[in-house]
Amino acid sequence: MTIFLDRVDSVPVINSGIDTQLMQWMAVLVDSLNEDIADIESAFNLLTSQSYTAVEIAAMAAAGDLVDGVMLYDSTGNVYVGRISGALVKFTTTPWP
Repeated sequence: MTIFLDRVDSVPVINSGIDTQLMQWMAVLVDSLNEDIADIESAFNLLTSQSYTAVEIAAMAAAGDLVDGVMLYDSTGNVYVGRISGALVKFTTTPWP
């Protein structure tokens, strides 16, 4: 499923006595917001697991920073790790299909 996020329209300000610098700032703000929205959209559509070492994953688990449903990539063991029912599990990767 591809996610499409709405963009912010151009600045709806007609030169009605508003300072030129303010109008320019608002135009840059809209452009920046649209770039951020595009980045968020790409992140959702191309969702990837964050890469951590085994030591970093163990430290996050010990600190309670991981919640059920998270999936990480263990760069030390070259495996995917997730948390299910309060425990970390390794996802095996056999050839597909």
